Amino acid sequence: MNPFIISGYKSPEYFCDRQAETLKIMDAIENSRNVTLVSFRRLGKTGLLRHVEHKIGSKMPFLYIDLYPTLELQDFINLFSNSIIHGLEPLTDRVIRKVTAFFSALRPRFSFDPQTGSPSIEINIADRGEANMTIHLLFDYIRQSGRKVTVAFDEFQQILEYPEKNVEALLRTEIQTNTESCFIFSGSQTHMLLSMFNEYSRPFYQSSEILELGKIKKDEYATFISEFFSRFNKDLSVAVAEYIYDINGGITFNVQYTCNKLFSSGIDKIEERDAIKMLDKILEENEIIYYNYRELLTKLQFQLLRAIAKEDKVEKPYSERFVQKYKLGAASSVRSAIDVLKGKGMLMEDQGLRVTDRFFSLWLKKQI
Repeated sequence: MNPFIISGYKSPEYFCDRQAETLKIMDAIENSRNVTLVSFRRLGKTGLLRHVEHKIGSKMPFLYIDLYPTLELQDFINLFSNSIIHGLEPLTDRVIRKVTAFFSALRPRFSFDPQTGSPSIEINIADRGEANMTIHLLFDYIRQSGRKVTVAFDEFQQILEYPEKNVEALLRTEIQTNTESCFIFSGSQTHMLLSMFNEYSRPFYQSSEILELGKIKKDEYATFISEFFSRFNKDLSVAVAEYIYDINGGITFNVQYTCNKLFSSGIDKIEERDAIKMLDKILEENEIIYYNYRELLTKLQFQLLRAIAKEDKVEKPYSERFVQKYKLGAASSVRSAIDVLKGKGMLMEDQGLRVTDRFFSLWLKKQI
């Protein structure tokens, strides 16, 4: 098995560091405090939440709910309801009858996956009043379970994209009554998530403690990488691991992906030049995606991404020096282009403006 996991969660053995963050979340759960977990994309939020879930074990139900695919309140309801009925207790015939009776007013419909046989529930809502009642009943089902439950809503800011209004207020009303349970709100759109919990006029104002997930420390990560290669009779020095960390900007996914590819390369003694070749190969494999980006963006937007990538990060993107150096035209046009690219998730604020996708940034640097 390749020890460098690039999706999901395996076990603590394959999980690097995050000891302080894990303890903070565990303490919050134990004491029924809500947590807002914020970080940039691909720093390992989901892995951390799964790690906490593993640590909790069988002590209490842990419901991990990724809201990114949801587009409306109906999607939220079906995703939340399935997480609840699968997460609180084994879904036996008795439990199905219990769930059906509890939600009888909502006409729940069970179906079974033809391949796995796994059951799922679907609740169709006719109007907003029915949606409000459904949300209330779902939280009430948790309350009446008699168990302390941890609910982790990943990409929680997605609820702001729903066409329905006041979803924040609806969820806040229900969450504040579930005093025995703990709720974790995580997301990678940091400005949106922080505004939800820090602005006085918002329903979730100061309703949870904020935990910012930074990059794993380089020395910890480099040692972790080198030791894993050594464990499988491969040689990759701490110095080479530090190079991999630096070239990938310390972004967890990119570091893991590069190491995963190097581990499977068949090279027993990996030098820095091997890491460089592998990164070039990764960028080449993704080229079709990057060329497609160029087709979907305006000329200025693509020029701006390339300029920021070549600088690595830009603290003053509207400055005369930067705009003239890369021949970007009027500062007002640059401002509009930055707003669009931020909205598309292609630019982020990280002590300056950066290209969000590190591999894409490395590819852009190579463009003329």
